[in-house]
Amino acid sequence: MTNLFRFREKTKGIGHLVLCTLMLSLISCMHDDVEPADSTMLVKVGDQVPSFILTSSDGKELTSSSLSGHVYILNFFDTGCPDCQKEFPVMQQVYDKYEGNVPILNVPRSQTKEEVSVYWEEAGFTMPFYIPQDKNLYYKFATKTIPRTYIVNAKGKVVAAYSDAPIADLISIEQHLQQLLAKGGN
Repeated sequence: MTNLFRFREKTKGIGHLVLCTLMLSLISCMHDDVEPADSTMLVKVGDQVPSFILTSSDGKELTSSSLSGHVYILNFFDTGCPDCQKEFPVMQQVYDKYEGNVPILNVPRSQTKEEVSVYWEEAGFTMPFYIPQDKNLYYKFATKTIPRTYIVNAKGKVVAAYSDAPIADLISIEQHLQQLLAKGGN
């Protein structure tokens, strides 16, 4: 009986440590109180995408108006967010498959180019990322919670939107893209 009591006392601290670590990792994915994803999403399916100006990781400027006539994916993230980390390989697969046909715009919610560059290099990603000119760009799309992924048609309208519940998966993204591309992007 004494050994069991000692074991419980020793492992009790480990449980608290695991719980604290989990909670801290989730903080990078959200702000403030937890709300259903729909109530935090400002841009929804059917909405026109707000205008934006981005600078790619290789220094090229890209605007929302320059994407007119193109299907694209806009993905807001933070490299410390566990759900974002799960979604990055999906975005890399989509980038590899549709490179040249469907731009994947990976945009950090608030991180700098330097912070993202380090993570991108360590992870071995070849897809570019984009830094917004307007540091509050994310907040035109949502009030909190990442990742936020939008599939946008050739007219600049959102045709699919994903948040952290559920995150974007390869099958769903490809279904949307194939349907859009078969219809000329609309």
